[in-house]
Amino acid sequence: MENPHTSEKQIKRIVLNRMERCSVCHHGFAADDIRILSRRDDMWMMVVECTECHARNFVAAVLGDGDPSEAQLALRRLSQGFGEEELESTVAAPAGPTEPPVSVHDVVDMHEFLGAFDGDFQRLFRAS
Repeated sequence: MENPHTSEKQIKRIVLNRMERCSVCHHGFAADDIRILSRRDDMWMMVVECTECHARNFVAAVLGDGDPSEAQLALRRLSQGFGEEELESTVAAPAGPTEPPVSVHDVVDMHEFLGAFDGDFQRLFRAS
């Protein structure tokens, strides 16, 4: 990958070429199974989730002059605490004993919302 301005569609196609099927149930992956967690000029962090068995794989795409060892470290940090039991646990510390924890899905949903949000809070709050 040489162009640091590679499109999301291109990145997902490259990931799909390398990860065609789920390693657990062998179900084929589709572009919609890939969620972008973070994006920088030199590295994208993603999660690929199987729609059949819900197994998750964290993926780092290193672009241009990105540092592969930095990507490995970022993947290690991301996956720490995300073992089989922890996948549905919190990403952040719980707000309190009566508050439900923030799940991985909550964080990904907020990331996707903010990625498309244009910053118009007045319109956002008028709509609700």
